[in-house]
Amino acid sequence: MKKILLSLSALTIGATPAVSLLNVGQKQVITQVTSEIQKKIDETSVLFKAPIITNAQKQNSDVTTNWLNAQKVSDISNIDSALSYANFNAEKYDMKSAQKTLNKIYKDKDYKYKNEDATSELIFGAADKGVSLLENSIGDDGLKVESVNELLNWISYVSFASGGSLKADKFDSSILKFADKISFVKTFKHYPAPSYSQLWNEGVRTYRGLKFYALSNFNSFMSVNFGLTSETGGWNFKIQDEGSSNIARNFFNASSAMYKEVFSKDDQKVSKHEFKFTSDSVAYLLNFIYSLSYYIDAFNQPEYMLDPSMVSDQNHLFSPYKTNLEIMNEVYNKSISKENIDKRSLNGILSIFYDIMYKGSDPNGYRSSRVLKILFQVDDDITDGNKKLDLNTKVIRAGSSVTSAFYTAGEWKNNITGPNGIFNTLLASLVKGFLDNLLSWWIQIILSVLQLSTENLGSILAGLISSILSGIDMKYFFENLSSQLNKTLNNIYGWGLWGSIGSQVKKPLEKQLTSMGFGTNNSPNKTPTGNFKNKPTDDFIDYLDQIMKKFNNIKVSENSTETWSLFDNLFNQLLNQKGRLQSILKLFNVNLPIDMSNKSVKDIFGINVLGISIGDVITLILKGFDSSLPLFYKILGLLATLTGSEISNEYNFFIKGQEKPISIDKVLGYTPTDGRTSDLAIIWSMMKFVKDENGKNKVLGIRPKNSNNTEEEKIWGHKAWKYLLGLNYDDKSYNQDSILFYVNELLTNGLTAKIIQWPIKMTRKYIDYNLSDITFNRNKKMSYWSNKDLFSTQFVSFKEEAKQEVLNYKIMYKVKKDVYYTYNVSVYKENTSSKYKINSFSRI
Repeated sequence: MKKILLSLSALTIGATPAVSLLNVGQKQVITQVTSEIQKKIDETSVLFKAPIITNAQKQNSDVTTNWLNAQKVSDISNIDSALSYANFNAEKYDMKSAQKTLNKIYKDKDYKYKNEDATSELIFGAADKGVSLLENSIGDDGLKVESVNELLNWISYVSFASGGSLKADKFDSSILKFADKISFVKTFKHYPAPSYSQLWNEGVRTYRGLKFYALSNFNSFMSVNFGLTSETGGWNFKIQDEGSSNIARNFFNASSAMYKEVFSKDDQKVSKHEFKFTSDSVAYLLNFIYSLSYYIDAFNQPEYMLDPSMVSDQNHLFSPYKTNLEIMNEVYNKSISKENIDKRSLNGILSIFYDIMYKGSDPNGYRSSRVLKILFQVDDDITDGNKKLDLNTKVIRAGSSVTSAFYTAGEWKNNITGPNGIFNTLLASLVKGFLDNLLSWWIQIILSVLQLSTENLGSILAGLISSILSGIDMKYFFENLSSQLNKTLNNIYGWGLWGSIGSQVKKPLEKQLTSMGFGTNNSPNKTPTGNFKNKPTDDFIDYLDQIMKKFNNIKVSENSTETWSLFDNLFNQLLNQKGRLQSILKLFNVNLPIDMSNKSVKDIFGINVLGISIGDVITLILKGFDSSLPLFYKILGLLATLTGSEISNEYNFFIKGQEKPISIDKVLGYTPTDGRTSDLAIIWSMMKFVKDENGKNKVLGIRPKNSNNTEEEKIWGHKAWKYLLGLNYDDKSYNQDSILFYVNELLTNGLTAKIIQWPIKMTRKYIDYNLSDITFNRNKKMSYWSNKDLFSTQFVSFKEEAKQEVLNYKIMYKVKKDVYYTYNVSVYKENTSSKYKINSFSRI
């Protein structure tokens, strides 16, 4: 018998035998355990594992119960059942009644313990939910609207649940300070390259209009950096009348007036304006660069891309039959191309480098000088060896008679309105603005005698500068410059009886030359001073002649007698002729670290490094740079929107039921510093719900300040702050240039999608690790605490009454070595039911 009882005690909750059996009236009280009674004890005692572990190990009752509910009964006891703890107990007990009793037990201080993992579970559980929503929001083609909406709802709930602990004032000022440090990114909130629709809205219809749009943005850039305002002649030009030459004339007049102000001085002869670069000008600079590139790219179409072998001379670079200026006029009148412009590429500007590194045969540099003609060509006299390109023809030529004054000015005097190089009009206006400040009224009277004005001088100087920059043969011009200028000046000096008229030109001119040292002992001319003592004009002419000879006879190298001219197709010579680059640098006292006397620039580009030429490497880098710029702009655009502070200036805020707008303080729940607040602070505050004067949550709405002020234009509730964030839920789209717009744009790029998803994946791993760590530690502890070997039972009594049976027993739980807790258990089952109820449970 003893062996049988000992074997029974080895069950899940072991039994200690009772010793007697009594029969009292209609009650039968059994005090000796039987196998049937032991089975009842084993099955009913399973339920009490939860409160015993809760009490003995000081664990949270919910955590303990939830863990046990998921376990198979066979794993935590010797009962052979595939049911879970929860289902097994539900089979044995009236759980509605049992749960009420357990709830009372768990309210006792000895059974009421905090979940030690609660904070971690809350944080990582919430993070797990958020990351899951975030992962579901990202698709192959960017952000999924429905999933993003669900994610934003979750963020709003978290924000609301945080109460006052996560108010926007915690981060508002930090965002503003950071934004001030990177203020340049404001430029990139809107894509910096003008689109076709933007150009159209600005009045640009043809490439003529595009040319002046580009130049206008350059002037805006200069105007802002020189600090000009609307009161001081700030740039404010509109593209109009582009179908005629009026646009060129209007631009020239406005540009001349602006540069006159730029170069103006006060009464103390100090410049009124100083160039100081500001980040506000970056948008104009980028608009200029891109619109200039679009203009150049119009000449990169197949019909204008001649093979160098088909080019006859410098004036037929785009067509065998039409001159460069005829092609420019043709392009001028073409409508701008939506397809090419909306590529938003710098291919036009970069083509100057692509042309330089052209790998085909181009001994005359025709391909490499195409862009220079687009930018700077003045007229048709640009062919090699052209004798019409000289001072007398293009600039000034005076006869011996004063009547020749009517024919003095050269062909370049009216060089501002034609379809020529893009920069001629701009250069002419800049020079005119400078001269209008520099020249006194009486010098301008003298110029008028010569049938010249500051406009003519600006046009002539622009023609000269542009011709030099256009990369043409100007050797004849500079070889004859000093002699032709000398003859012209001597003729002018002799005008009138005994030079009476000419002296009005000679005196101020020689006074200016004398102030520069000519005709004095301090003359810049290295010729012995005595030859030109008190002859400033002759001294200047001789000095000019020496300089021209020097630049027309540059030695290729110290050990060579070969010379070349700086003015003879300089661009082509540098590219194709050996030693030109080194010799010109040496002329300006710049020494290269290696000998390049036997190399041209093209030779350098042709050098192979690891099987690829330097030129090809540079080309690949430039193309990669151009193709990666849109991505770079989007990243900066996202940064600009994240640090923006424009919403408070662009929108009015309303509480539903109130007609008048509310102050930004009401939206935020605090007063922003200096009246500024970040866009994220407003959005976050709206997520948390706005409270009225009574502290009750109110529905908030927004309406643009530049609207028609109608009720229909208001956006309410969650749609409002989502709209500010960039989600237009009604249209299932993202608002242009918003936070969500740029995130969506970045996610459509494979590389950036991986970059953005990487921290999400890392966060997912971190969350999963911490949640699994909590689960692992809990499983480890609970598995040990619920071990069946720690529990044993001792039968007390079993009563069979008329309406019910009552079972009493003890449960002993081993807390640690030689330490046991004992619990009295009493359960009963009504004869009309198959399930037990708890009569009592307590620790002794």
